[in-house]
Amino acid sequence: MDSRLPSSSVAFQQNYASNFSGQLHPIHASNETSRSFKKGIQKGSKGLKSIGRSLGFGVYRAVFPEDLKVSEKKIFDPQDKFLLYCNKLFVASCILSVFVDPFFFYLPVINAESKCLGIDRKLAITASTLRTFIDVFYLAHMALQLRTAYIAPSSRVFGRGELVIDPAQIAKRYLQRWFIIDFLSVLPLPQVG
Repeated sequence: MDSRLPSSSVAFQQNYASNFSGQLHPIHASNETSRSFKKGIQKGSKGLKSIGRSLGFGVYRAVFPEDLKVSEKKIFDPQDKFLLYCNKLFVASCILSVFVDPFFFYLPVINAESKCLGIDRKLAITASTLRTFIDVFYLAHMALQLRTAYIAPSSRVFGRGELVIDPAQIAKRYLQRWFIIDFLSVLPLPQVG
C-alpha cells in the first residue's frame, strides 16, 4: 500500500477490487450474486421438471433411471454397463458377419471327374456354423431391445430425461422402428441356400 494515500482510501481499496481496465467493483457482491443466480437456476429447473411431469406430454409411465430398480419387470437402463458391454459385442459380431458372408460365394466347386458342380463340404460346415452362431447372438440382441427402456422424446428438454419402462410401449416402439430390418438380417438365407 502507498503510505501517501489517506486512510479512507486504504479502506476503500480493501473493500473493492479493480479489474484490468482499472474499474472498481465490490469484492463480496459478486459472490452473493453468483449464489443467488445458482439458486434461481436450480429453482427454475425444478419448476420445469415438475411442470413436465405433471403435464405428461403423452409419456406413458415415464420414470427416472433410479426408479428402474423398483420396477416389477426386468427392464434395462440404456446406460447400464451390462447392456453397453452387450452392444459392443453385438457390433463386433456384426463386423465378423461381414467377413463370414463372402465365404458362401466360394462354396460351389467344379468336380473334375464328373464334370459337375458340387459344394465344398468343409467350407460349407464352417461358414454355416459361424453364421448360425452370429445369428443366435443377433436374436439375443433383439430380445434385449424388447427389454431396454428408452428416453421419452418429450422429456429431453428437461435435463436428463425420463425413461419409459412400460414393456408394451417399448415393444411397440421397437416393432415400429427396427424390427423388420433386424428380422430380415437374421433370416438364415445363406445357410439354407
